[in-house]
Amino acid sequence: MKPSAAFSPKRVLLVDDEPIQRLLLMRALEPLGVEVQEARNGQEALDLLKDGLPQVVLTDLHMPVMDGLELTRRVKALDPLLPVILLTADGDKEVRLRGIEAGADDFLNRPVDLTELRLRVRGHLERRRLQEKLEDLERTLLALVRAVEAKDAYTAGHGERVAQYALWTAEELGARNGELEELRMGALLHDVGKIAIPDHILRGDYPLTENEWRFIRQHPVKGDEIIQPLRAYARLRPYVRWHHEKLDGSGYPDGLTDIPLLVQALTAADIYDALTSVRTYRKPLRPEEALGVLEEEARKGRLHREVVRAMKSGLIRNRSLRTA
Repeated sequence: MKPSAAFSPKRVLLVDDEPIQRLLLMRALEPLGVEVQEARNGQEALDLLKDGLPQVVLTDLHMPVMDGLELTRRVKALDPLLPVILLTADGDKEVRLRGIEAGADDFLNRPVDLTELRLRVRGHLERRRLQEKLEDLERTLLALVRAVEAKDAYTAGHGERVAQYALWTAEELGARNGELEELRMGALLHDVGKIAIPDHILRGDYPLTENEWRFIRQHPVKGDEIIQPLRAYARLRPYVRWHHEKLDGSGYPDGLTDIPLLVQALTAADIYDALTSVRTYRKPLRPEEALGVLEEEARKGRLHREVVRAMKSGLIRNRSLRTA
């Protein structure tokens, strides 16, 4: 069984072509209680990374075979958030700028102040630990979403489908890569608050009472509470809390009339998937019919016309809607 991150030893990858320097740095790191892996150059380091990523990479700049700059670029391609500390005797500003361009997170001048080394490495280890903890939480939340969907065969895969439709729409709207990634995560998590709704209400296989509808309408608020520990909470919150808001103020839970365009892309995708999916109480609509419903929502001032236009364009471009 693979040990959990909480019980795995912290690992630092030390890359330096000078054996005496490696020994000196390893002894300096001993008080941190870390496992140190050694490599003589960037290529040896990459070979070690095939067996798993450390928490910190500490590398010399000038080495044979592959130098520290190229290693930094390769490490960042594997994991952009993995901390890389560059060791260099060069005081040239240009060298540091090249290091920053390669993705280095920190620099230490040679000869290395060993106390400073320990403090820098300890700080990066702690940030990495927190990052891994939050990533574990994100995976847990996504598992919760799938658990919610698994309660009802009719909603299985809903989050993934909504994410795809929303991304197609956002691409047509000209969203940037970072915005698309946040939208994807927000779309996958948008219904996480339904974990708090009893199964018999969630399935909706009988006419719900007004009290039960009020209960369901609380799921964006519950979802908002659940995702608060995430590092991306501020950016994901609009998608989770506001995906049922309407431009005319008739939505819930906050009755907003000013709604970000990409949140509206999620709203449109959510409605579209619900309409085109099988439900116990009705047959699914054809894509053309579902899009007609969205266009009617736009005419009534509940959805942004540009979002509906972009969704139609995205569906056509991805061959999910006939042009005839």
